Amino acid sequence: MRSRRHSDEEHENHDRWLISYADFITLLFTFFVALYALSSMDTAKMEKFSGSLKQTFKIIDQPIPLYDEKQKSIVEDVKKVVRDVAGVSVKSDPRGVVVTFADTTLFTSGSAEVRQEALGVLEKLSKYIQTAPGRITIEGHTDNVPITGSKYTSNWELSTGRAAGILHFFITHGLDPERFSIAGYAEYRPVASNDTEEGRSKNRRVEIVINK
Repeated sequence: MRSRRHSDEEHENHDRWLISYADFITLLFTFFVALYALSSMDTAKMEKFSGSLKQTFKIIDQPIPLYDEKQKSIVEDVKKVVRDVAGVSVKSDPRGVVVTFADTTLFTSGSAEVRQEALGVLEKLSKYIQTAPGRITIEGHTDNVPITGSKYTSNWELSTGRAAGILHFFITHGLDPERFSIAGYAEYRPVASNDTEEGRSKNRRVEIVINK
């Protein structure tokens, strides 16, 4: 009796591997079917499905340019502020709204002291900045001609001094110093060639950037 039971157990253990093997074959078959389905997927149908999802969830490829519309509004407002002043331009670029002053509009040659004639437009601009959103960066730029006959020994110092002079004006007119930063780039961010007087004139400038 004991010998027969032992023989039955051995028979059962001997066949059990077939179940595992069958499971393995089934999984392997499923795996290759999935690979085949992925490799032969209809691209057109997938694109149509993706488009349907976008329509359903109102997903768009490009962000809504809400700030672009705001920038356009700021550009138009600032143009009204400076419209009667020669040597000033206003544009929008990736940094924000940029108000560019020719150096002769604000300063005498080699100086960082704001000209008396420029105080009026800067005062109007300061009133606008008071209510405008965003941080303000003031950037000074020069041409590549070395400085002579000035208390500044380099274009680095002159460009930074001019930016600081405009900053000082705004702060003394009640604007929040924490909104501002300044930079002096000397001749190293030109907008025109320094090989001509016309180009050098364009490069000598101060840019007031109302940042995004």
